[in-house]
Amino acid sequence: MRRAGTAETQEATRGFVLLNALVLVAALAAAAAFVLSRAESTRQRQAGAQGAVQGGLYLDGFEALALTLLRADQRGGPIDGPGDNWARAEYTVDIDRGRISGGIQDLQGRFNVNWLANPEDVAALAAFERLVVDLNLRPQLVGVIVASLRPGGAAAQQAYARLQPPVTPVGGPVLMVEQLRQIPGLRPRDYARLAPHLAALPSDSQLNVNTASVTVLKSLLPGAKAEGLTQILSNRARQPFGSTEDFLTRVAPVVGDAGVPELEELRFGIGSAWFHADIAVELDGLILRRQTIFERRPLPYGPQVAYRLENRP
Repeated sequence: MRRAGTAETQEATRGFVLLNALVLVAALAAAAAFVLSRAESTRQRQAGAQGAVQGGLYLDGFEALALTLLRADQRGGPIDGPGDNWARAEYTVDIDRGRISGGIQDLQGRFNVNWLANPEDVAALAAFERLVVDLNLRPQLVGVIVASLRPGGAAAQQAYARLQPPVTPVGGPVLMVEQLRQIPGLRPRDYARLAPHLAALPSDSQLNVNTASVTVLKSLLPGAKAEGLTQILSNRARQPFGSTEDFLTRVAPVVGDAGVPELEELRFGIGSAWFHADIAVELDGLILRRQTIFERRPLPYGPQVAYRLENRP
């Protein structure tokens, strides 16, 4: 009986040892898998970080191209129009493992929302009302947007306090059009329709009649017909307006008997100092985007980056 008990004990001991060995092997295998997983995650993060750095350098490269084009154009004279090299619709370049693309737009070809920050600029307010109507947007949006830009900000500030995160409307001019997104009552689809026609520039910036769209020009020329403006503007690439007087003379037939108020003539110009580049880089499936605002000062200073908006993964 004692031998049988001893044999059973030895068998149980061997089973216990084997079980422990199996548990240890499983634990070691799990640890190895964990270490390999962490190593692979680290490798992927490092690859992603390296891709982001390389993509950022490509974005910097497009900025350098834009600065070169804007400086070269500046040497050609004071006129900025759709026939200039910087005004090409888009530059697209294939790169190793991806592509970089971007375009340059003239911000002074858009309606400057900071004109609305001046309560005495009734002409700008009337023009903005016409712009909103022409874009088939709700007329009530005019009051909502203008109130946020006037000194002191909107009266109904509790609506801003309910935003996530809460916002304190200061009122006055804005640095970028994107700040209008935070206005309660301005729906995303309304903003998306309105934003391509807007810029946020110094209040004394002029509208470049050589790059402004028919929609924006029509809003600032009471009585003008879209068909007539379209015909006149179709020749700008070949024959840009050489002066404000040239522009007023050529649009006179479509403006009507009222003409353009003398004070409003000061709002128009033929050149620009503010530009926008929308740049995208695709590299190994990673997509980076950047919006860069350029201010082009008189030579010898020339163009420089005013600020950037980055969109990184």
